[in-house]
Amino acid sequence: KWVTTHFRRTSLHELGVRIQLGHPPGERCPNPKPAFNNDFVVLDMTGLHHVKLDFCDCTQKAHHPIQLMRAKLFPATVINPKTAATYRLLEQFHVLRTQTKISAYEYYQTLARQTDNVSAADTTDRYTAFLRISREWSHLKMLKRAGRGHDSLGVRGTAPGECAVECPACPQPGKNLPAGWEDAPNEKRWLYRLFVGLDANFRLKRKKHLNEKGDPGLNRGCAYIVEDTRYKAFLQEFDKKLPVEKNTCHDHDALKLVNMKKVRELDASGVATVECTRHNMKRPCSVGDLQVGERYINMDYIFMSSLDHHGMPEVVTSYDIACQWSRNLRARHAIYGRDYTKHIFHYVVPKFHISAHEEICQITYSYNYCKGVGRTDGEAVERGWAAVNPVATSTKEMGAGHRHDVLDDVFGAYNWGKVRQLAPSLVKKYKDTTIKHAEHKQHFEEYTKVIPDTSIQRWTAMVEKWEDDPVLNENPFAAVVPTVTMAAVRRELAEEDAVMLDVGMTPPCHANMAPSVMIAAGLELEDQHIGEKSTDHQHATALEHLNTLRRKLEAWFKIQQSYVPGVQNLRDLQMRTLKNPAVFDMPLLLPSALRAPHIPSLWDIEWRLRYAQAHDALEGVRRHLRLCSHLYHFKDRFVHGQGPNTRARSVIKKAQDKVDEHADRYRRARAALVSLSTILGKAGWEGTLKTLADEDVRQMTEGMPGQSEGKRTLSWIWRTTPLVGPEDVDDPELQEALRIEWCKSRARAARYREEIQLLEEEMRRVVDYHLFAQKQWTQR
Repeated sequence: KWVTTHFRRTSLHELGVRIQLGHPPGERCPNPKPAFNNDFVVLDMTGLHHVKLDFCDCTQKAHHPIQLMRAKLFPATVINPKTAATYRLLEQFHVLRTQTKISAYEYYQTLARQTDNVSAADTTDRYTAFLRISREWSHLKMLKRAGRGHDSLGVRGTAPGECAVECPACPQPGKNLPAGWEDAPNEKRWLYRLFVGLDANFRLKRKKHLNEKGDPGLNRGCAYIVEDTRYKAFLQEFDKKLPVEKNTCHDHDALKLVNMKKVRELDASGVATVECTRHNMKRPCSVGDLQVGERYINMDYIFMSSLDHHGMPEVVTSYDIACQWSRNLRARHAIYGRDYTKHIFHYVVPKFHISAHEEICQITYSYNYCKGVGRTDGEAVERGWAAVNPVATSTKEMGAGHRHDVLDDVFGAYNWGKVRQLAPSLVKKYKDTTIKHAEHKQHFEEYTKVIPDTSIQRWTAMVEKWEDDPVLNENPFAAVVPTVTMAAVRRELAEEDAVMLDVGMTPPCHANMAPSVMIAAGLELEDQHIGEKSTDHQHATALEHLNTLRRKLEAWFKIQQSYVPGVQNLRDLQMRTLKNPAVFDMPLLLPSALRAPHIPSLWDIEWRLRYAQAHDALEGVRRHLRLCSHLYHFKDRFVHGQGPNTRARSVIKKAQDKVDEHADRYRRARAALVSLSTILGKAGWEGTLKTLADEDVRQMTEGMPGQSEGKRTLSWIWRTTPLVGPEDVDDPELQEALRIEWCKSRARAARYREEIQLLEEEMRRVVDYHLFAQKQWTQR
């Protein structure tokens, strides 16, 4: 308002703005009733406004809240309302919260500063009212989008999970599956499998504030989070009835227990979920709170709840500890009084997590070798957490019901975003997979042509038997394990970590990764680090690989810093000496490259891992040299003509590349051992793990360059393992190397072929689901 010399801040109320409800614009109400104290606060995108507002008090009047909502003003209370928020404000906040994860407090403070950015005392406090309004708005929007207002049973008749945004591409009987799908022949039945993944997230915790009684939720199990009362009753009933199960793989729980130090301060230590692993979408009634760690009873309930809502007879179940969790799952179902005997479960471990498991688990529970899973990686749940985690800072302070409602809202928006992108995503995957399938099919066929038919027939029968029943039949991917292996050493180190925790010794410095796991992960990153530097990709693919490597390195660097303080400063110092450093120039600075006085335990761990890595790499060199030898002999004897010879040389080059890769890994491991041996005083190991020169990497029948047959000597790499006949194609070790490589090549081609079929089926399902939804809404 202009006051002679300047503008003075004022309000719409002081300017005489009056809002009349209950009548069309411009029409006077013959019997208006002013709001209480003739003052009304409207929350809008432009700020907080005081206005004069009249309700209609005519004979045919509507209730005051209805009059406000007809004017697109949402009241803070249904009794004598004095505050309302405009619909456009609520629409904006709803989208912002689900997209940017902004909290209600931050958004309200933005409105307050828009109103008066100088004096906070002059701004009317309507934060509590805004919390209530926005929460009710989100709940009503969810009900509206689920069509509950069109149902004769109304809101009270809403079934559990009915308000969830469903995945159109997942199999749903009665919605997107063809008639008679239950009777599909065996060769097509796998197309109707449901793919789900289990995981826990300890960032989405909640402090001990108001519980469900003090802060009841509005959704109460009608979307993604399970109904709290039944869930807690289940936990209370069966918690003491489950027997204690001993881990059979690496002791993952030893590290998880470290996260539980402050669990007494929390009402929920995190959440667990069951998610669609093919399309990265949350499933109805498939999310629940965790109390203490990632217990089987919690995961079992959420898994069973997910199966009860749009389950299928055959389920591919992914879990990072599936090897342990699945062992007695049927027995626990019996304790719960649940019958899933008609269900067929296929258990797998996500591709990124499986490297932390024992070797037998890496073969038995691998997506790469499991028939009928396509190119699914099982990491969808992890990717889903990345989109949800930013909301954790606000939800941890909320009451139980409010937090559940907000998480349901965020999950719903996340699912809707996936639905919007589903069609172009499936088309892109289909195009990429078609190209990749042609490549791997060609590689497999070329490989098969250079191997005798008798071997192919024997291996085919073996792998098909294993695919039909992996429990009773010999695993064709399993090799004879050498004496010293990375898998064995990692298992020993994991068991030692568990013992340290049991006897109360100093736990690992980092909450999520023991020192042995940290260094083992560093060795794996070293392989990728070197591989990216030496590989020539197409530009787009190279950028994707480098970006992925950078993210992995940065995450590992943060963990390394907790064990070796100051290591990042040393890394930055080395990077500054480089001109235009690339990702693969970032030094890992493993313990063997450091001389810090406080890391003797890390030196010992790396020594043991490097010693095993060297033996593994040396065995890899020998195995692929045998393979090359057989391929050369076969090509010389049976391959004729330019085309077949070109294909044979391509197969031989791939085998030779593997030889070079393992040789490089051995040299890196030995260099680290040399460095560590001077620190730890290790001796006697050089007799077995010698310096590997280029001339040492040769077949058993080859001598040094320039040597005659009479003076030919055997390379030392063959003297560390029992000698075998190099010319004998029936040699067990050679046959094993050939069989494993052939089975892996066959599996790669098969998974891409299955992926094409799955994508075709999913694209059909998406169309059928939307046609079903269109018909459903028309009937409403």
